[in-house]
Amino acid sequence: MSVPPPEVLLAYPQRYFDAWNQRDITTALQVVSPKVHWTDPLAPEPMTDHDAVSAFFGGAWQGFPDIHFEMIGAPLLDATGGRVAASWRMTGTHTGEFPPGAPISGNAFDVPGTDVWEVDAEGRATSVEAFYDSLTLLRAIGLA
Repeated sequence: MSVPPPEVLLAYPQRYFDAWNQRDITTALQVVSPKVHWTDPLAPEPMTDHDAVSAFFGGAWQGFPDIHFEMIGAPLLDATGGRVAASWRMTGTHTGEFPPGAPISGNAFDVPGTDVWEVDAEGRATSVEAFYDSLTLLRAIGLA
């Protein structure tokens, strides 16, 4: 795999958060490779393609229409390995159905986390590892 230049890696986390915050699936998929390995504490299994990633974005946007990611601090860079990590704060309100069949609580949440991405030469994530306390989120929205 060819790694992108450091400036592309350093810009990636904000591009990723912007993709989440703008709520358009076509735009969001531009920051994720068609072949990806994405793990998230609330995903039952790794997502490996755009269909799974689209469903994940869509489910989150449906359940939390005001979901917002804010980067905390500066990204941490592994230029040789094509990896970058950033801490974030995720906020929103549970005003839509998430997970499917769960009651809508109307509760707000504020959850910190960190993501680690491997980024290809085209500036798309080939790997996403999300780290956050899913129990904190589930408790905030009244599901735990």
